[in-house]
Amino acid sequence: MSDVNGKSGDKFGGKFGGKSDDRFNDGLELKDFMPKPGQGAEAAPEPDLPETGNVVLLLNEIRHALQRLIDTGEPTTLDLSGIPMTKAETEEFDRALGEGEVRVSLDAGGPSEIIETGFAGVWRVTHRAASDASGDMVLARYIEITVIPEILLSQRPDMQRALTRLKARLELSSEEEAL
Repeated sequence: MSDVNGKSGDKFGGKFGGKSDDRFNDGLELKDFMPKPGQGAEAAPEPDLPETGNVVLLLNEIRHALQRLIDTGEPTTLDLSGIPMTKAETEEFDRALGEGEVRVSLDAGGPSEIIETGFAGVWRVTHRAASDASGDMVLARYIEITVIPEILLSQRPDMQRALTRLKARLELSSEEEAL
C-alpha cells in the first residue's frame, strides 16, 4: 500500500507487515499523549498480557490524520476492530484520547455512540448489536478524524422525504385555516 507521500508500507509504520515509514518514527511515546499530573491523570494498572505497542502507533496515526484534516480537509477513518490491543491497552488508548463536549447516541439498526475525544476533530464511533440486550456486543469501533462524523450527516434521500412531509403538513395547515 502506498501512503500520501508515495511510500510503500502500511499506515501503522510497518507494524502490520509493511515497510516502516519515518513519519511515524518521530520519537513520541505514550506518555506524550497522556494527561499531565493534576489534569485527571491516574496511574494505569500493569497489563497482564504483553503490550502490542499499538497505542503509540495509533496516537501518531491520529496526529498525522488530524494534521492532514487541517491542511487539506481530508477526513480519515481508522477501523480499530482489526488492530490487536490488550484490554489494558484499549483502556490506556481511551484515556489518552479523553472525552470532549459532544456525545451522541443513535439507534439505527442497533445502538451507536459517537463521542468527541478530548482532541477537536477526533471522534470515537462505536456500533453495537441490536439484538444484544446487555449492549456489550461491539460490532465495529472506529476513530474518525473529521469535522463531523459521517453517520451524523443527513442523507439526501432522508432530506427529500423530510421536505415532502413538511410540505404536506403546511398544505394541511393551510386547508384547515381556510375552513
